[in-house]
Amino acid sequence: MKIIDKLKNVNLIQFVPALFIISLVGNSILGYTAPKAKLQKNVGESQVEAATIAKKKTKKANAGDIDLSKIKDGTYEGQANGYRGLVKVAVTVKDHKITAIKVLSNSDDAAFFGRASAGVIKSIIEKQSLKVDVVSGATYSSNGIIKAVKNALTGEEDKSSAKASGSSKSAGSVGTADESGTYKDGTFTGTASGYHGTVKVSVTIKNNKIKAIKVLESHDDAAYFNRAKGILLPLMIKKQSTNVDAVSGATFSSNGIIKAVRNALKKAVVKGSSSSSDSDNNSSSTKKNTTDNVTGVYKDGVYEGTGKGFRGNITVSVRIKHSKIVEIKLVKNEKDDSAYFNKAWNEVPYSIIAMQTANADKVDVVSGATYSSNGIMEAVRNALKKAVAKKDTTSNSNSNSNNSSSDNNNSSKDDDNNTDPVTPSEPTTDDETVYTGTAVCEPDKSKQFDPYNISLEIVVSSDGTVKRIQNITWDDDSMSGWCNLAKRRMPNRLLASGTDTDREYDIVSGATCSSKAMINAYKDAVSKIKK
Repeated sequence: MKIIDKLKNVNLIQFVPALFIISLVGNSILGYTAPKAKLQKNVGESQVEAATIAKKKTKKANAGDIDLSKIKDGTYEGQANGYRGLVKVAVTVKDHKITAIKVLSNSDDAAFFGRASAGVIKSIIEKQSLKVDVVSGATYSSNGIIKAVKNALTGEEDKSSAKASGSSKSAGSVGTADESGTYKDGTFTGTASGYHGTVKVSVTIKNNKIKAIKVLESHDDAAYFNRAKGILLPLMIKKQSTNVDAVSGATFSSNGIIKAVRNALKKAVVKGSSSSSDSDNNSSSTKKNTTDNVTGVYKDGVYEGTGKGFRGNITVSVRIKHSKIVEIKLVKNEKDDSAYFNKAWNEVPYSIIAMQTANADKVDVVSGATYSSNGIMEAVRNALKKAVAKKDTTSNSNSNSNNSSSDNNNSSKDDDNNTDPVTPSEPTTDDETVYTGTAVCEPDKSKQFDPYNISLEIVVSSDGTVKRIQNITWDDDSMSGWCNLAKRRMPNRLLASGTDTDREYDIVSGATCSSKAMINAYKDAVSKIKK
């Protein structure tokens, strides 16, 4: 009997499952391929692959899009979180099209933010859409700009938090002070580190009560500092205590004010009263820092020093440039608990750079992390001992030159490390032209730094109006502390004059030389308009 005849006799219900199984087996056999040895990628390839994946994940901004047909003509302001804080923008709409985007303020690193704003703003205006690529290497700043534009046009709030860099400052807490002592009558001054440098106050005591608190010096952004000052000073006088909460949104400035007042009150305390003790408020037995103070003129270079922490040694490296402390890096923390050590590390090095000293009578320990704080300060002092060139016979003047120690805060959130050129921004509309100006920043009579260059760009509309200043850069990263101080405050002063460069400009206190150079660079750029 032929096979086909036999198949006719097979029950169809039995045959179909059998045929299905035979098909699967056949496919497995015919489709089988021998396993290949998996190639081992070297570390470099793996890193490139990981970077490529990461780049793909962050290529597009997660901000959605907007319907411009519903947006009326006008200029709208908005904000969102960037890398280190809020990015604020003004967006101009005409005939349901975005015609201009202006960055009003930001806290991100200038080099990265400059690249982000140049690329993202141009793309948004060209595409009339928020679905644009972020700038590689400046993802958070790019997203901050995009979401700020959306906030301006739709009111939608950015609920994400700003990305904190591993090297950025943490505001921390000032803890609680023991204020049970008795105060002498008189006016006493105190200092502490704020966000961008020294905060100095005077406290007047009469009949054992705080009668007045005045701010004598500050280098923090005025908007944040004034907000903190306006709330904290009357509150401390009312409560007769520095144990008050920091002002939300101005934590660094708040902590600087509180610690400066406490520093002044220490000088007012009658000896023998309880609050004159320098012990940690959170520990009944704390180690006092008895290491000798370090004074003198420092030689440029990198020096290592070691100090005693709570459970072991702490080693740091200190970089000196132009006889200034410009960087403190952790080399090794042997055994201190990370929670306590990190609390101290997030504040003490910045205070040392701001105060330009690691002496215990000038830098406050972090409440609750006294041992680690003292260990860090001791390590820095031991490094500075190696850097001392000779005894400093000059007085410590707090002049308003570029060499004021209170302004040398090169580890702050705005340290731009502007040694690499920033790609110039393109005009945002067809009727705008960009002009570049450059000037040399000359040292004052102290001659404590070498001349360096400052450059900036001005964006000018077709009617000759200077609309904004952008891409302010300098070619000496050790001057970033002062340049950033001038950069935050000078542009608005310069723009107020327009093209009238014969007027006098207010100089930024603590950044005289860099302010003057910025003025000259602006004048140089304006002069090219007239040509």
